[in-house]
Amino acid sequence: MLRLRVLTAAVLVPLMVWATFHLSTPALALLFGVFFVAAAWEWTVLCGLHATAARVLYVTALLAAGVILYRAPALPVMIAGVAWWIWEFSELVLYPDLRKGFLATVPGRQLSGFFMLVPAWIAPLAVHARRDGGPGLTLFIMVLVWTADSGAYFIGRPWGKTKIAPQVSPGKSLEGLLGGLVMVALVALVCGKYIWKFGTLALMLWLAIAVIAMLFSVLGDLAESRAKRIVGVKDSGHLLPGHGGVLDRIDAFTAAAPAFVLGWLLLRPLL
Repeated sequence: MLRLRVLTAAVLVPLMVWATFHLSTPALALLFGVFFVAAAWEWTVLCGLHATAARVLYVTALLAAGVILYRAPALPVMIAGVAWWIWEFSELVLYPDLRKGFLATVPGRQLSGFFMLVPAWIAPLAVHARRDGGPGLTLFIMVLVWTADSGAYFIGRPWGKTKIAPQVSPGKSLEGLLGGLVMVALVALVCGKYIWKFGTLALMLWLAIAVIAMLFSVLGDLAESRAKRIVGVKDSGHLLPGHGGVLDRIDAFTAAAPAFVLGWLLLRPLL
């Protein structure tokens, strides 16, 4: 499994890095759109849609929402996305029983798909279009998620003892979360100091944005795991060897990207 994960990452990571720095923002939107349409298609099963016509209609509606909001101001879209993830967190805490809560219902999961995927699609594009290091910021969001995932995997797998949500995702541990947190903090500090050359105050704000986004990435992972538990599947799909489906690969990104971009938009004058 680890070998397949590494091989798949060896293909996808260079592609994403190249695309981030060489494609225009509209072209990058199309590339990201392919991944998010695939993720939306997988989500249709997790939100209770099985008929092909219903799945196509749902994905079309989600795609239309993304195209419309792509031209809208990014700030309210990010606020809506982050607010939804905060609600998702409250449901995870309040309803350990997977059968309870609004997001355990079919309509709840169907609505959740829009707030999960559309802001995450728009978030990296909102910073990529900027002339003050936009592509670098876009890549950093992806690096942040990759680092958090790798840190949690390599620390949590051998040393993870304290489960944070055993009924939702038995593999997630407090030790893994802390490992990912430390690695993200180190990467953020190094990048902030030596690439963006932030001063002390700006560096601390940058670090705070990165750490908060990392915590949201865990929430994205847990939310998708909860949906899979509800419908009784292990993976959202089988498109990516070693990773499962596209949604399995970007679940953390769906929560981390809006959180990071919202923090960056709000604190940008101080950076």
